[in-house]
Amino acid sequence: MLGEIGTFLLTLALILAGYAAGAALWGIRTGDDRWAQSARRATYALAGLLSGALAILLAGFLSNRFELRYVALHSATFMPVYLKISALWAGQEGSLLLWGCLQALFAALAVRYPAKKARPLTPWATVFLNLITAFFVAVIRFRLNPFVLLPSAPLEGQALNPLLRHPGMIFHPPALYVGFVALAIPFAFGMAALLTRRVAGWTKALRPWMLLAWLSLGAGLLLGMRWAYDVLGWGGYWAWDPVENAGLLPWLTATALLHAAVMQDERHGFHLWNLLLATASFALTLFGTFATRSGLIESVHAFSDSNLGGAFLAAIIITLSGAALLLFIRRDALASEAPPASLLSRQGMFFLTLVLLATLTASVFIGSVLPTLTEALLGQRFAATPAWFDSVTGPQLAALLLLMGICPLIGQAAAALQRLQRGGWIAPLAGALIAPLVAALLGLRQPVSLIGFALVGLAGAATLAEFIEGVRRQRAHTPDAPLNALWQLLRQQRRKYGGYLVHSGVILMAVGIIGTRLYPFSQDISLTQGQPAQGGGYTLVYEELHREGREDSMAFRANISIYTEQTYLATLQPQLDIYHTGQRVTTPALRSALGEDLYLVLAGWNSDGSVATVKVMRNVLIAYLWLGGLVLLAGGMLAFWPRLRHPGWNAAALAGGLLLLALSAWAMWGASHGAVVNGAGRPLVGQPAPDFRLALLDGDTLALRDLRGEIVVLNFWGSWCPPCQEELPDLQQVWAAYQTQPVRFIGIAYKDTRAGIERALAEYGVTYPVGLDTGERIAGQYGITGVPETYIIAADGTLAYRHIGPLTAETLAAELDALAVHE
Repeated sequence: MLGEIGTFLLTLALILAGYAAGAALWGIRTGDDRWAQSARRATYALAGLLSGALAILLAGFLSNRFELRYVALHSATFMPVYLKISALWAGQEGSLLLWGCLQALFAALAVRYPAKKARPLTPWATVFLNLITAFFVAVIRFRLNPFVLLPSAPLEGQALNPLLRHPGMIFHPPALYVGFVALAIPFAFGMAALLTRRVAGWTKALRPWMLLAWLSLGAGLLLGMRWAYDVLGWGGYWAWDPVENAGLLPWLTATALLHAAVMQDERHGFHLWNLLLATASFALTLFGTFATRSGLIESVHAFSDSNLGGAFLAAIIITLSGAALLLFIRRDALASEAPPASLLSRQGMFFLTLVLLATLTASVFIGSVLPTLTEALLGQRFAATPAWFDSVTGPQLAALLLLMGICPLIGQAAAALQRLQRGGWIAPLAGALIAPLVAALLGLRQPVSLIGFALVGLAGAATLAEFIEGVRRQRAHTPDAPLNALWQLLRQQRRKYGGYLVHSGVILMAVGIIGTRLYPFSQDISLTQGQPAQGGGYTLVYEELHREGREDSMAFRANISIYTEQTYLATLQPQLDIYHTGQRVTTPALRSALGEDLYLVLAGWNSDGSVATVKVMRNVLIAYLWLGGLVLLAGGMLAFWPRLRHPGWNAAALAGGLLLLALSAWAMWGASHGAVVNGAGRPLVGQPAPDFRLALLDGDTLALRDLRGEIVVLNFWGSWCPPCQEELPDLQQVWAAYQTQPVRFIGIAYKDTRAGIERALAEYGVTYPVGLDTGERIAGQYGITGVPETYIIAADGTLAYRHIGPLTAETLAAELDALAVHE
């Protein structure tokens, strides 16, 4: 029943979309406002129909309606609710339905609440927006209908792709889709402005939509980068994959559009730039779908069985050719725009910024389609490697940083001259000198990186100086405290200082990009259980391998303690999941710090788990990439923030924005990412053994420091632990042989009861002293996470030997004999 209703709603939506576009066009032709009103109502109804279709599909996931083919392919009964919700857009059919629904909703909002200057453009915009919606609905209805039924409903679904079972995948695709759909609004109104010859004021009216698109695409890209870093296990965050680039391309053009719109709003021309950028941004959203679903562009993220290439290629061609034709026909409406008289002016800096963003977009686009083009033209595929992308885009990004450092110094000519006379150039120049010096002192001395850090210092100091100058001017008018003056500045000039916050975020991200791209480290290491090994400047101790069976997989997790200079840092738990289908998914573990991330990937292990192979990676300065992303989003939100009339609404909006930023920050650093801290960590061989006092079962108290001068065998065990019981006879045997020598045995029961301990001691005839570690205090000092575990402490109080797991009498005796000879 759900399938029939969903298909009916899609059919009705397609008819209504065509009617809305036709009615709006007829209203324009006849001048009859009744047709325009009817078109608007049809646009609202269309949003309702597609929202209903999406709600029906969601209900199918939540109620396990596996008769729907799409639900059976992407869900299962054991999946939690949040994964069933994210499965809604996990495949082609659902993601396109979400896109179409958002397209209809945004069209309805744009038509229902146009800005004052956009109202004359609304009739033509209604035509374009409904034609776009009709295209998506037609594709869904006739090519990728998510309501197709199976001949018979299976009892269980195939479940969501394991790679997509990550919190980032709940928000990453919808954020991108919101950005893609929001870019259709400036395109539609831009074309309407061109048709009506009202090209002067449309950018200011559409600025909220431009900011929403830019902000959503930025959030989606950042979440996607973090997902790749957390889930894929290759240690990186951006591989220049064509589908990754498909999200980056419209973000770059949206960035350029926002800059060009500033110039047009200030009556400095740039009309042609804005129309071209609005068209390019929308066309690139279609290209992103084409890249993902055509099958012509190879990508690990693409849908392999898609048949949508022709439809989306046709849509791209129609969009570009139609816009070009309109530009040609209405060329008289575009004022002649000569290049700025001087590049060393505000207009000149914006012009250079647009040129750089355009060339950067073209570079990424060419690299993305190069394999397809070369195969079509030459019969052989030539792929643009990540190194090629880095070498081509790196200088362009460096030039953008340079412009960020220069632009604040230029500004308006008169004000810039006054600031330069007051020494306004000193801070940027100092930043350009200090930043590479600090980097060199930290050991980052590659010449290319020093140039990059100099540009970062220049741009960062110039941006900081803008905030300081703004606070100074604010305090000159009202004698506020500096922080209050800054708050008032951000409230009153949200767009300007939101932009500077965005620049600050880009600068911080540049620090992370320089560190990760120019200072990579990767090493494969085989770790023997309990034996320290060196990797990436750290000491790694492999402790144990845990196995856990799940509904559709077996999870293997290694505990690896990390030390630096004999100091315990954390225990990392990289994981490998092997699914019943044979798919293997690695979940890396990482320890994050401002200087670098230590990133471990579990690659394999031997049959008994005594040896594990891990890939050790160090990602230098990557924390600044994530921190910069958050600052960038904060700046975008500040610039986008609506001015609501009711104070309570403003407070609620502020609280909501801060909550979103807090959730983003938690996604970056709040989760453990496979890192735990176990007390003080296990002491390494050669370190002093942690002292303790233990209450023995016979009522005596034993202190480790009182045993100095004797060899101490310290065994952590539990009566509930079968391997511990197996080794008790061996321990008793060695104790009986060595008790006349200066050797002491101590048993420490872990997470146990007195009755259980006494029963086990009596059964196995153990006679050496045993105590109960109440509260796991001693276990915490020794970093114990499981038993059995045995330590041998030398006569001078240092740790001489450590063994994880059951210990045989032969091994223990050999270690005691070697230690006795040595001493």
